[in-house]
Amino acid sequence: MIGDQEEIKRIKAEISSRFEQAQPKRKTNIIKINTVLNDDKSSSDVIYDFLNKAFGPDWWEWEFETLEKMLWIKYGVVLEDINRDKIWCIRNTCRSDSAFADWFDFNQAALSFSGCIADFDYLRLPSPGMTINAIKTLNYIRPDRKSFFSNDVIKYICLILKNNGIYTPPPSITNIIQSKMEEIISKEMKSKWLDIFKRYKQIIINKAKNLEENEIDIQAKRLLKAETSALNYGTK
Repeated sequence: MIGDQEEIKRIKAEISSRFEQAQPKRKTNIIKINTVLNDDKSSSDVIYDFLNKAFGPDWWEWEFETLEKMLWIKYGVVLEDINRDKIWCIRNTCRSDSAFADWFDFNQAALSFSGCIADFDYLRLPSPGMTINAIKTLNYIRPDRKSFFSNDVIKYICLILKNNGIYTPPPSITNIIQSKMEEIISKEMKSKWLDIFKRYKQIIINKAKNLEENEIDIQAKRLLKAETSALNYGTK
């Protein structure tokens, strides 16, 4: 066997093969990192907090392509349309005051923050819940604005509410829109605001009984629907 080089090669190859077969097998380990960006229902304020934590408070100064690349490298995330639109809107809010000053930009922000992709080809109006959520989200992202919106934006918010049959300022945004709301609502309805707020509170604490189809109960129920809707958009 000493002179049989072919046999030596064969035996060495067999030994090597058996050695490799005896080694523990490497398992393919596919890691999927779950983030808020994997869920289209994630609220804009939660996404904003995630990006701040992941990339620091100045991430919005990056080019959007850089942000998408970093999300892929660090988390394996490829943005879907809804959350991409939310991040575009968050980024624009960090860079500009336009949503606080211009009614059209506010309209688009209200759609984006609520998961309805903004369309610039035609005007789509946000619901009262989307509108309330937009106010809260804008204030959350930009606390430096101290809830200051232009008269045009405030008037637009009031008109959205009025066109949806809400003639009483929702409790969560009363301090922002009350003065303008008083200008466009009848004196008769304004005189019932206190009773409406009391009825709304009774509904909230489950003490409202025998709700009727009168102005006070109807307004209280519409306020509850709008506020609940806004919470749903903002707490996922």
